[in-house]
Amino acid sequence: MTENAESSEKEVEARPSPARAPIPPDTILIGSKPIMAYATAIMMHFSGGKKILTIKARGRAISTAVDVVEVVRRRFFEGKMKVIDIAIGTQAIGEGGDVRNVSTIEIKVEKTE
Repeated sequence: MTENAESSEKEVEARPSPARAPIPPDTILIGSKPIMAYATAIMMHFSGGKKILTIKARGRAISTAVDVVEVVRRRFFEGKMKVIDIAIGTQAIGEGGDVRNVSTIEIKVEKTE
């Protein structure tokens, strides 16, 4: 390598990513996986003996989150799961001039038995 190439490599520094809060164990974040992957995660959560779960999504994943809750509620738990709270909001995403607002949803469900 030439001396200039080595000096330019030294100048490049990785920017630390902002610290994210850890995901609570009673929360499932919905993304781009198939609906049944999230449905399985919900059923595994409830099979562990827990009673309440929060499903969170933002942007285009909101409709997937609603579909997941409905599939699990109607097909797998047939009346043994109910929605206890729904919260909607907006989150600012990006830095500097690239900030944009993204819609969010939190659906809290409870296994009844």
